[in-house]
Amino acid sequence: MKAWIDRLPLSLRTSKLTVQLLLLLFILVLFSFLSPYFLSVTNFMNVLNQMVEVGLIAIPMTLIIISGAMDLSVGSILAFSAVAMGIGFENGLNIWVCVLIGLIAGLVCGAINGYLIAKFRMQAIVVTIGMLVMLRGLVYVMNEGRPISGFPDSFYFLGQQYIAGIPFNFIVLVILFLIANFFMNKTRFGSYVYGIGNNEEVVRYSGISVTRIRFVLFMLSGLFSAIAGVFLVSRLASAEATSGTNIELDVITATLIGGTHIFGGRGSLTGTFVGLLIIVFLRNGLNLLGVSVLYQAVILGALLLLAVSNKKFSGE
Repeated sequence: MKAWIDRLPLSLRTSKLTVQLLLLLFILVLFSFLSPYFLSVTNFMNVLNQMVEVGLIAIPMTLIIISGAMDLSVGSILAFSAVAMGIGFENGLNIWVCVLIGLIAGLVCGAINGYLIAKFRMQAIVVTIGMLVMLRGLVYVMNEGRPISGFPDSFYFLGQQYIAGIPFNFIVLVILFLIANFFMNKTRFGSYVYGIGNNEEVVRYSGISVTRIRFVLFMLSGLFSAIAGVFLVSRLASAEATSGTNIELDVITATLIGGTHIFGGRGSLTGTFVGLLIIVFLRNGLNLLGVSVLYQAVILGALLLLAVSNKKFSGE
């Protein structure tokens, strides 16, 4: 049975990205005609710089959705980790010790989510919504809603510096995507994630610990949300209670537009990366044209509904 689980994802990993790539190309061509600034190197570098936080969280989110669950607490974990790091710095700790504190904070939050969901089989949406609300309130209690700034210049390298003309944080994002893609395509862990999304009971009866895999997935989600928080604070030079508000919507939209099935079992990190590019370039183009954020929300919502309904009616 384990051999069957190992082979099952191989047929599911071959994602057809033609539609997503054509949509991305259409967006690039359209906005290049509508705005003279869209194709500039400066604008492209800004887009790459701004997509990092959503992209980091999209990595574990893709794995979680493939496994048939969802994490809605990522934005609040990001804010909690960022503010925890900022409070540590305000109390005189070394900035890199504070970064470690932020990462541990995110890891612990993810572990709590994972323990409740995996061990007690609680609904992931219910648990993560509870974590979302609790942490968002806790963040405001921790620093009374005020921004924390004044970090050392060495810390700003993470979110503001360029290497060979490319943002350093984007380079980190690409490396992490490649590593995660390798694990999903070349290891048994990836096979089990796909297997859980297709038929959890079959995987469980095969002697594979579904509890352990789900626990690891939500721990990764918490950790990557914290990493995103660190990069966001470095890029904006401020840790705020409002950090990461509604970022989960962009993450889930990018993941689903990239081809990950809403009910699990299918998807790829390659598709998610393309979906991420679609989201960020669409937002950027609309911003350059002066389109209100309210209309942007309508457009992205319609795009998400189209992506989900296409999978539903196509029988995927």
